[in-house]
Amino acid sequence: MEITSKQNTYIKEYRKLVEQRKYRRQSGFFACEGAKLAAEAINSGCELGELAFVTANAAQKYPDVINLLSEKCRIVTISEEVADSISDTKSPQGIFITVRHLDKILNLSTIDNSRQFIILENLQDMGNIGTIIRSCDAFSIDGVIIVGECADVFAPKTVRSAMGSLFRLPIYFSDTEQAITLLHKGGFTVYSAELSDRSVRLGEVQFPEKTAVVIGNEGNGVTDTVKRLSDKSLFIPIDSAESLNASVAASVIAWELHRSRV
Repeated sequence: MEITSKQNTYIKEYRKLVEQRKYRRQSGFFACEGAKLAAEAINSGCELGELAFVTANAAQKYPDVINLLSEKCRIVTISEEVADSISDTKSPQGIFITVRHLDKILNLSTIDNSRQFIILENLQDMGNIGTIIRSCDAFSIDGVIIVGECADVFAPKTVRSAMGSLFRLPIYFSDTEQAITLLHKGGFTVYSAELSDRSVRLGEVQFPEKTAVVIGNEGNGVTDTVKRLSDKSLFIPIDSAESLNASVAASVIAWELHRSRV
């Protein structure tokens, strides 16, 4: 049986997961679209929702992914029109799943067994957050800590930008002061990424074994709370541009952290 109505109860619920941050939190699940991301979620051991929505064309084009999905959830066929109505992309691949939230609790046990974190404070661009998660995964950062009023990590644009890294890299949520206090208790040195009189040039920083770096809001930088609580600050030297995009800056810092270990 094929779902052809955009008003179908299951379709309306999926659409709410796409559109509403509050509903994603209430339900404990987020929407995930596309063959590659579906396979990444399964191979990373994520818990999927009960249903997967698949078009007939997608079933023919991605049989291996459909086989993987059929072992985890019930496959429901939907029309191309319904797929277009719930897709968050211009060219949907016709595979739609739900994944249980992946956020973890930041505690001393977590911190004691880790060496490097990137902290994101008040970032508002979902693409930036997803790209940073991807870079941190690539450079073996132990986790990303989300503090303040960041955009939703589980929004469709963030999930797409992270390109599967969201399913592998630990993501933690915390209050700014609580996170830095816990990191200090765990023996971490906390840096703020900012240009100030006390800032050290990236490339000249000798990172301690246990290091966390805070990346601030795209327009306003890190808050006064971070400046007060952080141990040191660093800046990325640039020649002519006024500043770097937050995701570029975080990626450069993640690479430097990685380089300090090898």
